[in-house]
Amino acid sequence: MRAPSIKTLLSVAVAGALSAAALSGCSSAGAESSGWAKSPETLVFAAVPDKAGSDANWKPLQEYLAKTTGYEVEYYPTSDYTALIAALTAGKADIGTMGGLQYVMATAKGAEIEPVAASLTSPDAEDAGYFSEAIVPADSTITSLSEARGKSVCFIDPNSTSGFLFGLKALSAAGLDVTSTGVDASGRPKFDDFTPIFAGSHDKSAQAVASKQCDLGFAEDTVAAEAVEKGQVKVINREYVPGGPFTVSSALPAEAKTKVTDALRGASVENIKKSGVPLTDGFTSSYFGVLAVDPSYFAPISDLCQNIAAANCAS
Repeated sequence: MRAPSIKTLLSVAVAGALSAAALSGCSSAGAESSGWAKSPETLVFAAVPDKAGSDANWKPLQEYLAKTTGYEVEYYPTSDYTALIAALTAGKADIGTMGGLQYVMATAKGAEIEPVAASLTSPDAEDAGYFSEAIVPADSTITSLSEARGKSVCFIDPNSTSGFLFGLKALSAAGLDVTSTGVDASGRPKFDDFTPIFAGSHDKSAQAVASKQCDLGFAEDTVAAEAVEKGQVKVINREYVPGGPFTVSSALPAEAKTKVTDALRGASVENIKKSGVPLTDGFTSSYFGVLAVDPSYFAPISDLCQNIAAANCAS
């Protein structure tokens, strides 16, 4: 998925804009029979923009994949996490990039995808993980998450890895009850111990906390760091999160799947530069290469899904 954090983060439109059923109904017989999402030798790359206008940040990687595999690569933007999961489940994408929770949720829904690489978070990182950070306004008297009881808490989206699932983990560890007591009019979970506010993206969560629309909130570390630098918020807790994966469709023909997997695992910034693909500021400021992974890397997220029912990972 620190786009931007080019990762994860993080959605900008209305949830549910696309449904799995609608996407499934749009599949062409030719694509289904060939194993390609759209047509033979055309790769469909699906992602969720972290911020409005961030789609172009993926262009260098798309061009690198096209050069390396010899296939055409088309970008498939989705409005939010729900739409991305629906697209993957319906077989509308050959490659996906997302947070770890979206991967777990998509596979729970039957998406035939395999995680092959995870995004590194800095130029010198040896691990693809990052942190979900709990933030409060810079002048807040709140110093620990145990003080969140009775407060308003900004999350990103019910399908967000660092902006919801790991936020609930942190609140639970601080002694708050994270058992959902029902859903609101939009179908989002409610809680007795705190009032959830879903900001929609990591930068919007940080902004809402800075402007005191929320007493505290959660955002991925790169976004939180920007707000800390500006003197808007301070960090009171952090939780390690496995990095977001790049996935490959299991339905692709074996040769194509091998080519795509090798290309993604070899997509270092150095290799992309050597290929002659022009790099953009948006890309180089948020993309630092990848680490090869397999499904076992996401076991901590699967475990949380089993233990925190409000995450509703299989829905």
